[in-house]
Amino acid sequence: MTKVLVPVKILEGESVTPGLFDLLSTVDVVVLGYYEVPDQTPAEQAKLQFEERAQAKLDELRRGFADAGGDAETRLAFTGEAEQTIARVTVEADCDAIVHPGVAHDADRLLVPFVGRADVGTVVDFVAALVGDRDITVSALGLDEAVSREEIRNALDAAGLDTADLTMQPESTGDAIAAIADLAVDYDLVVMGEPKPTLSEWVFGDLEDRVARESLGPVVVVRARD
Repeated sequence: MTKVLVPVKILEGESVTPGLFDLLSTVDVVVLGYYEVPDQTPAEQAKLQFEERAQAKLDELRRGFADAGGDAETRLAFTGEAEQTIARVTVEADCDAIVHPGVAHDADRLLVPFVGRADVGTVVDFVAALVGDRDITVSALGLDEAVSREEIRNALDAAGLDTADLTMQPESTGDAIAAIADLAVDYDLVVMGEPKPTLSEWVFGDLEDRVARESLGPVVVVRARD
């Protein structure tokens, strides 16, 4: 069964919107509510102070997934290293993808950009499991010069996504985030593969984080498997 991790800053107003509840109803969900403990504050002290309120919010999110027809387990963490905690839980729970929550009121249209040498087959298989037999429009966007139209189309067809639109814009590789952000406004969510690190990503931040900030909608990042 396909499984995704939804990390939520549980005490900072971050939540899950209706479109994301609906979209993830076909997969197993792990909701990680986390609170990044300030420096000089012991994690145990923060837990004693905030655990009850944080758990109540997590329970509310779990009910949201159940109401949408899905299934979710929850985990709660008080941590001084949020990124490491998210990475650890992703591996421990064997999640196939991580969701950057954003605002999505519907889940009717998905944009699937291929950039950063992501594994085409892994991403497409994940999208097929996510969509299932629902009437969701899938539009693929080829931005990687190393990935051909034929490779993407063959993967889409093999996964049963033969009605997906496919647009190639390899010339946008140098400004991939801008290309994704321009198109993402017409879609409910973005699903993309985990990019392999490049110098620019180290300098300017993780690619998927930047896409999430630019698009303002949820971004589902499919993990690269070794």
